[in-house]
Amino acid sequence: MDAPVTRSPRFPGLPLALLFLTAALGALVLFGILGVGRGGSVFAHDMRYLYGAGAVWLQGASPYDLETFKAAMLALLGVASDSFAYPPNAFPLAAILGSGSPARADLLIGLLNLMALAGLALFVRAAVAAAGDGRDRLLVLVTIAVLVGNPFTAHVFWMGQTTLIAAALVYGAWLCAHRRMDVLAGVLLGLSAFKPQIAFLVGLWFLLDRRWLLLAAAAGATLAASAWPIATGGLAGSWLAWAATLHEYQSTGFNTVTFRHVFGLRSLLAGLGLPAPSLLPAGVAALIGLYLMRRRYDEIWLVNAVLVISFLMLFAHDYDLAPVAVIAAPLLTVARGRPGVLVLLCLLAAVIFFPQRVWQALDLAPAARSRELALLALLGLYLRLCRKPATARAPRAAAPI
Repeated sequence: MDAPVTRSPRFPGLPLALLFLTAALGALVLFGILGVGRGGSVFAHDMRYLYGAGAVWLQGASPYDLETFKAAMLALLGVASDSFAYPPNAFPLAAILGSGSPARADLLIGLLNLMALAGLALFVRAAVAAAGDGRDRLLVLVTIAVLVGNPFTAHVFWMGQTTLIAAALVYGAWLCAHRRMDVLAGVLLGLSAFKPQIAFLVGLWFLLDRRWLLLAAAAGATLAASAWPIATGGLAGSWLAWAATLHEYQSTGFNTVTFRHVFGLRSLLAGLGLPAPSLLPAGVAALIGLYLMRRRYDEIWLVNAVLVISFLMLFAHDYDLAPVAVIAAPLLTVARGRPGVLVLLCLLAAVIFFPQRVWQALDLAPAARSRELALLALLGLYLRLCRKPATARAPRAAAPI
């Protein structure tokens, strides 16, 4: 009988992994829920936009009408606001949050983020099993600890952001597609599209893979989610109005490419004084290249690479990196017995997770852009080290994801 994986000398023991996970949970509670070190900010402050939009939609009006939305935010929450930037298919989430009191909405967004984090943890467990490491409890525990304990996850919780919710739906869609459950995969992908910067390249992947049933289900789910905004405002007051607000949204101070919390290679270049146009074409080209190489890798983990490309070349804030911690699983697998690789992974993670406020206190704010380079290097390591042996790349009868 094979020795249990937990006794392998290549990884710390199970008690140490459990201690690591406990510390990660403690960090999430302290910094993501209790708000230790958050200064004067309040829990779930970014969720207020969804709350206000939900209330406006439920009244039969459009949150894309700037004056209507600003008046509602002032009346309901007493806050001045900018434009509402989520697409119309965010209606179900906005309606759930906006149908009660602000305190109830705070509780709901916290619970939804907890459920999303649990969903991502379940993906890790299922993906480790699908990749042939089903008994590796240590790998699962350490990956979940990195997912739970990284500072971006705490930021998402404290801000009331929706990154984890959208990511859990995307990872769920990927897992269902891997299992050939195309209708459910499509529904999950369609629901995740309320954050299009997370769902877009994943949808394009399935288009390249000609998963027509999946894409039809995704389109149907997106349409169903936006049915009420379309019914009350028509296309002009829903999808077209949303498209018109995007330029204004991206020109506000918190969303310009030079803002310190906006993430991506374009922001890196802007910080170096090299303004660049949209990198969307480069992102699409990178995705196509990855798709052409897909048979060289365990398909279940490729969703991480797709999201890394999205965050580097589309549009993201730094807290959007929270779910990319899932990439720790395949990288830790190849780091076994290779201490140099493990040290390099730890160094790159430290650069990515290093607090910006420390750089600012040292008057070295531009150094925070090293995160983009570190994530790019992490993607390169994944592509270089996580290839399957040539003998394991036999073509399969069913189309891969």
